[in-house]
Parts: sequence; structure tokens; C-alpha cells
Amino acid sequence: MTRKSLLQSSRIRKSIDLAVMFVLFSLVTLTFGPVFGGFQYLIAGIGGAAVGIGVGVLTSSGPFKGWLYTTAGVVLAYVVFGVALAVPSKALWGFLPTLSGLRDLMLGIVFSWKEVLTAEPPVGTFAGLLTVPFLTMLVCSSLSTVFALRMRKYALWAVAPVFAALVIGIVFGTKMVALPWLIGVAVVVIALAWSSWRMHMFRKSLAEETALDITDARRLQKTQGRKRLLGATAMLVGAAVLGSSATFAVEPTNRSILRDVVEPPVDVEQYPSPLAGYRGWIKNYENETLMTVEGMPADARLRIATMDYHDGDVYAVAGARESGSSGSYSRIGDRVEGAAEGEPATVRVEIDQYSGIWLPTTGSLQSMEFEGDRAPTLHNSLHYNGSTDSAIVTQQLRQGDAYEFTTFVSAPPDQDDLRGVEILDVDVPRAEQIPDLLQAWVATHAEGNTTLEIIQSLEQRLQAGAFSHGLESDEHTSLAGHSLYRLDTMFRGDIPLGDDEQYAVAFALAMQQIGVPARVVMGLYPNDEFTGSSEPVNLRGTDMHAWVEIPFAGYGWVPFNPTPPEDNTEIEPEPEPEPDPRPQVLQPPQPPEEPAELTPEVQPDQGEEIEDDDSFNWVPILMTVLISLLAILLLLSPFIIVGVMKLARRKRRREASDPSSRLSGGWHEVVDQAVDLGLDVPGGVTRTTVAASVGERYPESRAVSIGAYVDERVFGPERPGDEEVEAFWSDVEQSLTAMRGEASRWERLKSKLSIRSFLRHARSRRRKR
Repeated sequence: MTRKSLLQSSRIRKSIDLAVMFVLFSLVTLTFGPVFGGFQYLIAGIGGAAVGIGVGVLTSSGPFKGWLYTTAGVVLAYVVFGVALAVPSKALWGFLPTLSGLRDLMLGIVFSWKEVLTAEPPVGTFAGLLTVPFLTMLVCSSLSTVFALRMRKYALWAVAPVFAALVIGIVFGTKMVALPWLIGVAVVVIALAWSSWRMHMFRKSLAEETALDITDARRLQKTQGRKRLLGATAMLVGAAVLGSSATFAVEPTNRSILRDVVEPPVDVEQYPSPLAGYRGWIKNYENETLMTVEGMPADARLRIATMDYHDGDVYAVAGARESGSSGSYSRIGDRVEGAAEGEPATVRVEIDQYSGIWLPTTGSLQSMEFEGDRAPTLHNSLHYNGSTDSAIVTQQLRQGDAYEFTTFVSAPPDQDDLRGVEILDVDVPRAEQIPDLLQAWVATHAEGNTTLEIIQSLEQRLQAGAFSHGLESDEHTSLAGHSLYRLDTMFRGDIPLGDDEQYAVAFALAMQQIGVPARVVMGLYPNDEFTGSSEPVNLRGTDMHAWVEIPFAGYGWVPFNPTPPEDNTEIEPEPEPEPDPRPQVLQPPQPPEEPAELTPEVQPDQGEEIEDDDSFNWVPILMTVLISLLAILLLLSPFIIVGVMKLARRKRRREASDPSSRLSGGWHEVVDQAVDLGLDVPGGVTRTTVAASVGERYPESRAVSIGAYVDERVFGPERPGDEEVEAFWSDVEQSLTAMRGEASRWERLKSKLSIRSFLRHARSRRRKR
């Protein structure tokens, strides 16, 4: 076969290599589907693969060949194409980079990996999280392309980045992977078929080149033996991956993924209990509009927070470390995955006097969309707890904010429908202590033959109590709070006295005493006459309530309302205290620490505004990134400096004006490569002697034939032509690649830093003087 035929065959092989790489990485991109959702991840992943393949092609041959150019190409491609593919919401006209987009792109290199694990799927709408599939495919596809095009002997390494990307897609995904076995089988089959074909093509081309240039049959036999060994290894690796894929398909619940071991970063235990500010909403905003709601279904309640733990002072959201607690909130995107029951509804909320981190919602949330200038800020700080159907925004709501969400709302069952229904055994954190008087009250008034009857009897007893906020002059004195001391004073008389805050907490603790799991919910709902309407409804401070939820099989958490009607104001005089000492001495609680956020209870002036702290100071982050880049550049500076020096030397030799000088320069490149790889080349000897030394150490370099050709053409009677010189330099490039392939990994790394070739030429110049 002629050299022209070999060149044509090489082009066909490279085209097939590129097509296979694109198909493989397109399949691998599908593994990100369950965690990202939608289709934007496909654009990011497949787009990143296409760009990476392009970088690999450009840096596998020609003037940009080399790992330094590959690295620079990946970085440049990430900056140029990253905003359009990974942060499309920040791209100008959909494809041009912007400063905010570049900021998210740069931060995504560091932070997006953990955020993908801590956010609630699907996460595709989060700003910057598409960096994960884009960067993964960009880097891995560029490496695979370089291995496939630049390496003949070790081209099978091209499948390693493919499987690396596949593993990343799996471990960063969810347990519910779409068709994992099909993706795994397809990738393995295609990779094995391509590997087998490449080994066949290598043996074939080696035999043809051998027929043209050498007749060393023993070397060919040895090379073919190594190829067979590599082929067997590749098949074993493929079989292992195939078995793993089958395991994922058969036992998805046993899969271990990174999401299982990374804790969500937001724990609302650090925030004050919203129930501690209940009386403040009544006091400061009784007749003020907190928010306006459109589309609220009948019997629906806007849930602000769900609390399940009483620490002796307040009923709070338990920390995320508690099993089954209400404190584990995860980031979500525009949509929330998961099955839901009930009637669909679309609700819009516009915030007026309400403020804080707690985001009022109702039912099982399905999607969320914020409005206004602060929409991106609120969206990026949105977290959700699916077990309690409650949400927070860490950037805090304030006047003027608005949002619309879709949800499924189930009408609460009648209590008669709960007869014979099992109460679920849900793990709820136990209270630190239950007041003695409350325990005695429960023991006295708990009546019934079933648990449901006991629950109803206690609820009805509390509903017969007296109601008072203690804010008006004509109301009975009723202190705010729900500490052990406050609850103890509530049951000193024959009739309890308080409002939603005290009655809900007392009922929840009573449920705990009889062994029934319960949690306290704070939220808003209109009066009993509201039957649902698409018209706007103004919710005021007087619409703020607290109630208790108990889990029933088939119904979920069912609300109970132990608070008496507001017109129940009659109360008997409190009895004189008994002279005997009390069995339990309860001290008033210590004054609470200053809350982390401003709640109505601590607002001195009605209408006081929260300081606007919406601006994001990204200068420290930018400085951190710049310092990190400078540190990386400093570490890489020896490689960069030596690499630039060698590139400049090669360019000078290849672009010399005299053709004979260009031939000599090519020969010097071969010798310098051998010297930098560690070969001791003798000085002051003929080219033939040097060629023999290099050829003995690196047989595939063809140094002997190259040296002989240079001697013939440099000292021959005819001047070499430009086309002949360019063809010679192509042979030089192949010789350099062959030497690097025969060297060990450590020798190749040392050659990147080696300046032995420069020292050798310096000694040669000194001898000539």
C-alpha cells in the first residue's frame, strides 16, 4: 500500500473515532437526566462533548499539538462556550457571555458539585449547576479525542475518560436512574467494538508500514502480542462495567451515591422558632394586610412552618440531624419531583407586611416561580422540605415580593372518617419535659376506648377553654410564649387560658404523653366563611393561626384545632395557691438570645422595614479565584516556561529560511527529545553514531533512517524542496510521538521539565570555540 493510501485510511479512521466518541458521550450525558430533569442538561452535556471533541481535534495535530495546548484549549472553550451552554439564563441573546454569567461559571467549578448533591432534584434550573455535565463532558471528551487521535499504540486509553464520565453521572445522580442497564450496556458494547476495531487497524497499519520501511518480524510479533494483551484487558474491564450496570438495574435501592453521604447545607435550627413570634403578628399587624393570595382553594391553609420539637422554651423546627425531623431543607429548582394526591391548584401570593425566611405555601408543592427584580435572588435561596411540605428562602421575603406556585391540595377528612384508621408510627423528637400540671390534666380528661376517641376528648376539652390574646384592656391577662412555665400556669385553674400558640403546643405535648406522634403548624387561613375563590384575598395578622397535625394511614398528616373560638372569653377566678410545696419547681425561662432574624414580636414600631441587604459582594470571591489561579500558575510555571522555550526552539528550526537548516533542525528535534527523555547521547561524534544510539534505545523512532536521510539531503548535490522538507517534518513528529510512547510515564513527565537538551547544545558551542 502506498503512503497516499495510508493517509486516506488514516483520515477515515479519525472520522470514525470522532463519531464514536460523540455517540459515547451523548449516551453518557443521559445519566444526568434524573437529577437535572428537563432537556437543558442535554444541551449542556452534548454541547460540552462536541466542544471538547473540537478541542481534541485542534490540539492533536498541526501547530497546536501538545498537552499544553490541550489544557489551554479546554480553559478557553470553557470560558467562551460555558455561559451559553451551562448558564443560559445569564447569556446575552442566548449565547454571548456576560459578567454575571462568567461569575456563575467560575464559581461553578468549585461549588456546583456539592450543590448538585444537596439540592432537591430536579436541579436543572439552578444557576450554574449545569456546569457539572458541561465541564465533565468537555474535559473527558477532549481527553478521549486526544488519546484516540494522537496515540496509535495506546489509543485504547480513549475509553477511560468515557467510563470516568459515566461514573460521575451515576454517583452524582439519584437512585431512580432512567434505564441504567440500557445506557451501561450501550456504552460498553460500543466501546468494546471500537477498541477491537482500533486494535485491528493498528496491527494492519503496522504491518503495512513494516512492509514499506523495515522487515523486523520479531518486533511486529512482539507488538501484536502486547495488543492482544491490551485487548483482553479491555474486554475484562468492559465486562466488569457491564456487570455493574446490571447490578444497578436489578438492585436500585442498594446503590450507593454521593447524595446519600453529603448533608444538606441549610439547617433551620439556627433560626428562631416562628411560633415564638406568633403574638407579635397579632399585636403589630392585627388589621394590616400581611399578604394577598389568589387562587386559594376552599379549606386550604397557607403553611408557614412545621415544628416538631419542644426544648422547654419554644416549639421549634428540629435540627436536620434528628431522624425524620422537620429541619432538613434542600434546594429545589422550578419543579419538585414526587407523587402527590389531591386537587391541582395554582396559587399566587403577593407579600405586603409579612417578612422572614418562611415561605407560605399550601398542599404538596409542584412548582415555584418568583416575580420581580428579586426573583433570581429568591429562587437561588429557595429550599424545601418534602416531608413537611414547607419551604424557606434564606434571602428573606419582604414587601413587594411575589410568587406563583402549583400544588396539589387535599381536603381534610372528617373525624368520623378516621374511625378505625391506624395512626402511623412516625419518628418525632421527644420534648425535653412535659409540665406536671399538663400531665395531670391529660390523666384526668383522657376518655375513650380507642386512641382516636382519647384524642377527640382532649381536643374538645381544650376547645371548651377560654381564649385571650391578652392585648386588649377588656381581655383576661394571657402571657405570650409557650415555655414549660407558661404552659404550667395555663393549667393552674379549672379552665385553661390562652390563644393558638398555647393551645396548639399543649395539645401536641398531650399527644406525646399518650404516645401519639404530633407536630405543630403555624400558618394563615381566612375565616370559616371562606369557600375558595380565584379573587384576591387579603390575609391579615388576625388570620395567623397555629394548629396540630397527626399522621393517619391513607390520609397523611391530618389537622386538629384545639384552640377555642375567640368568643370563648369566660373564665372562673383562679384558685388561691395551695400552701403545700409543689412537686416540681419551674423557674421562668431565661430571656431568649437576640434572634437571627427580625420577627414581629421584637419589632418596636409597626411597619419597621428590614434593611436592604440584597447586594452580593463578589469581590472577595473574585479575589479568592484570582489568588487560586495565580497559585496554580506559579505551580505550573516551570512546565510553562520550559514548554514555551522548547516550542520557540522548534518553531525557529522549522521556519528556518534555508531548507537544509530545516532538515538539520528536524534531526536536532529527534536527538533533543531523546536527551530530555534521559538518553545519554555522546558528543563530538557523527550523525550516524548518534542515530544508532537513539535507534537502539527507541526502536520505533526510526532515528537511523531519519539521520541517514538528513546526511544524504544536506550533503547531497540537490537542494531539498519545501514540500519535501514539510513531509520530513511530519516524519519527525511521528518519531517524537513514537519515542514518547516507548518511554515510561515518569520519563515523559521529567522530559517536560528537562533542560538537558539546552545544556547539550551549550556544551557543543563551547567546544566549537
